[in-house]
Amino acid sequence: MSTLVLHSIAMSPYGWTAALTAAEKGVDCEIVPIPEAGTPERLKLHPFGKMPVLQHGDLYVYETLAIAHYIDRAFEGPALQPADVKHQTDMLRWISIVGSYVFPLMNGLIKERTAAFWRGDTPDETALEAMREPLAHQFRLIDEAVWKQPYLAGDQVTLADLFLAPHLHLVSTTPEGQAAMAHAPGAVAWLERLRARPAFEATNPLTLRFG
Repeated sequence: MSTLVLHSIAMSPYGWTAALTAAEKGVDCEIVPIPEAGTPERLKLHPFGKMPVLQHGDLYVYETLAIAHYIDRAFEGPALQPADVKHQTDMLRWISIVGSYVFPLMNGLIKERTAAFWRGDTPDETALEAMREPLAHQFRLIDEAVWKQPYLAGDQVTLADLFLAPHLHLVSTTPEGQAAMAHAPGAVAWLERLRARPAFEATNPLTLRFG
């Protein structure tokens, strides 16, 4: 079968999740730059102009959960979705949490910290301060989830971990992320377990881009 192609950008956390999923399954995956936002080429790949988009031969899949599900089910390798209903429910709940709460907050924080790049301006310190408590709250919830088990949905890595890991790793580079992590040792240990996996280092955009 043809190599997987991900239309994305290097620093997209969702693109990283898709690449992580492929790496965990042992599937070759090539990342190619997605066309610029608002262009007909971009909208042809994704009707809402988002990323990533998976291409596998003549098949195109958009939305990261659908992409990760496809990679997990279409290829041999370790299963990344639990078979039992309880752990599968936990996995889906955490994926929903990432999309609904984690991504908006952590991505917003990272963009504010890199405001010179995005807006040609300095970070808004008032906005950053307002993010501290919601960020600490999210870290507390993650900490509780992995305090007595190694991964978000049990004893094995699942798609839930692959959805959350890029966000935590990227936000850990900010002062606010470091402050939140100082009070969430379970979450820190969980992140270190993910960082130690070969798939993580093989797809880490910070390493691939700057290392």
